Amino acid sequence: MGLGFVPLGLAFGALVTQSGLDWWWAGLSAALVYGGSFEFLLIGMVTAAAPLAAIAGTAFMVNVRHVFYALSFPLHRVTGRPGKAYGTFALSDEAYALTAGSEARSWSGRRILWLQSFMHVYWVGSATAGAPLGSSSRTA
Repeated sequence: MGLGFVPLGLAFGALVTQSGLDWWWAGLSAALVYGGSFEFLLIGMVTAAAPLAAIAGTAFMVNVRHVFYALSFPLHRVTGRPGKAYGTFALSDEAYALTAGSEARSWSGRRILWLQSFMHVYWVGSATAGAPLGSSSRTA
């Protein structure tokens, strides 16, 4: 699943720099926002200097589906507050899909967190790697 993040992350990183933002915005937003489609929307909102209330409202509307995911996501298997906090933060469509299957019912909380963190690393790494691609094609 992580490899599926690579082409999207590369495209996201390239889009960040093509939009006129510095290359480091790609990795920073990928690491801190980790909101999939909202991150793509955020680029346009940041470059247009959208009001913070508009950004917050958009983030809520795009990501409200995670409330429903959380109802059946196996967070109860994750121990400790830091683990639960990260598991909640890193809940993505892909992580939900992988943990919703019948074979995942036996997975430990540790395995779930590793799954989420690997997908997060793939996203951040590929977004960061995509930023120079966008800036090199912008200057060409």
